[in-house]
Amino acid sequence: MEKLIKENITYLFLVVFVLVGGLYATYHYGSLAITSYSEANQKNEELVVKQEKLNQIKRQKLASTHKKETTSGKVIYEVMGQQFSPEASFGIMFENILSNITNSGVRIRSIDYNYQPVDDKILMTKTAGYNACELSFITVGNYTQLQNFFKNIAKEKYLSSLYEIYIEPYDKDKTILVARFKIRLYTKTI
Repeated sequence: MEKLIKENITYLFLVVFVLVGGLYATYHYGSLAITSYSEANQKNEELVVKQEKLNQIKRQKLASTHKKETTSGKVIYEVMGQQFSPEASFGIMFENILSNITNSGVRIRSIDYNYQPVDDKILMTKTAGYNACELSFITVGNYTQLQNFFKNIAKEKYLSSLYEIYIEPYDKDKTILVARFKIRLYTKTI
């Protein structure tokens, strides 16, 4: 047996060396795998926390954007200084309305002005500096022209309200429409 051990000692050392090396490699790579797994779990938890923070920020931004959209509707036209009379404060708005009418191709038959509409809610509050003017129009145009005009009035950034819209065909030509409507304009003198 001694002879067998002496003849195979190199093989025996080789087997022990490979066994020790294999155990060391298994331990080393196993500990690396466990470390990598725990680091990956930690990073995953951090990612979940950061994603939750990101979602919360997105919700806040969306909520603030929604609030801005609901509060940023039409504004009342403000005229700086008290040098203008309430009637003169509507000059720019009259110009906008008239340019919308001419740009849409609608023709004006008549315009009436009322600088103190009695049924106006803003004027009823008697808040200083607020003015209202009601314009009564009779216009003539086809359907497309009137549609474009009303769309342009709706797109105006300053507060204006359409009241009492009556549209009827012209007696001699049914493709032409006669529109009677009132537009109420608001200004504020600062």
